[in-house]
Amino acid sequence: MEVLLPSLVIVLYGFRSLLSEELGCEVLNLLTNKQYELLSKNLRKTRLLFVHGLPGSGKTILAFRIMEKIRNVFHCQSGDILYICENKPLQEFVSHQKICKAVTRKAFMKTNSNFENIQHIVIDEAQNFRTEDGDWYKKAKTITQRGKDGPGILWIFLDYFQTSHTDCSGLPDFRDQFPREELSRVVRNADPIANYLQEIMHEVRENPPPNIPTESLNIFSEAEWSQGVPGKLEISKHKDMEQLVDYIAEKCHSLLKAGYFCKDIAVICSIASDVHKYIGKLRRAIRKRRTSQSSEESDLLVIENASAITGNHIVLDSVRRFSGLERNIVFGINPMTAQPAVFHNLMLSLASRARKQ
Repeated sequence: MEVLLPSLVIVLYGFRSLLSEELGCEVLNLLTNKQYELLSKNLRKTRLLFVHGLPGSGKTILAFRIMEKIRNVFHCQSGDILYICENKPLQEFVSHQKICKAVTRKAFMKTNSNFENIQHIVIDEAQNFRTEDGDWYKKAKTITQRGKDGPGILWIFLDYFQTSHTDCSGLPDFRDQFPREELSRVVRNADPIANYLQEIMHEVRENPPPNIPTESLNIFSEAEWSQGVPGKLEISKHKDMEQLVDYIAEKCHSLLKAGYFCKDIAVICSIASDVHKYIGKLRRAIRKRRTSQSSEESDLLVIENASAITGNHIVLDSVRRFSGLERNIVFGINPMTAQPAVFHNLMLSLASRARKQ
């Protein structure tokens, strides 16, 4: 592999095409040393673990791998393992993998929820959890400690840089998040996007929201970035909503002509109410271009919310509902928030969802 990687980088630099981007992303999909180290841990000796990871460091993918390993090590069924996250689209995506039972934090905290068979729990995107429905951490810990053969697995994945609100998350104090491991190598994003993420992370570290422990952001000083993967970052301004949606519609048609698919594209708004404002206008802007497209190609241009992440659709949803998910190409619309304290955090979450452009 040490001999192969430099050769691949030379190829990528020499041929900037759709194929080179695909090759680049395959390089990024390789396990990092730290991911492999965590995956190789003796689960019987590491029942509780907090995994802090930078945006794009592969936390959710590692969570999947850990659940697969839990099934093999403890010889249990998918119904014995519980995956908990905050947003519904991510929960639905994980459910489709059929490696565990997946629920949102809200569903987990319902008093009538039946988790009698659950032995092991993996929690993802925990920095965005809330305590409005009760102490989720206490409940999860109680469930995993009730096994007759000893405690089950409780691994918690989080990234304070992507905190999307200023409320209490319900996580233990940072000093009590022990044992703790860190994923500091960013492996998801092409070079221009990775460079932009560094700039935003610097802003978050310099101006953290009040509910983020400042010491948790020291991981930024250890950050490493994969290099040599081509991509694109563009920031553009538009005079009104009509011009903006026309721009996105035209870009989408160009990308499809270049060989991409609808399943590569996501359009992300800052808040859920903006989704309703843009969806009708974006659909009309796309329909206007149908006169120059074949009927078969036009029928493929379907816009759905993030719950349809596995389908061949253009996704249009909010940054919070798209948390934990990714697509090759992401359009971020009007990155504004009602909570100025988390502006840069939301920008970081939005930009890190894009793999290539």
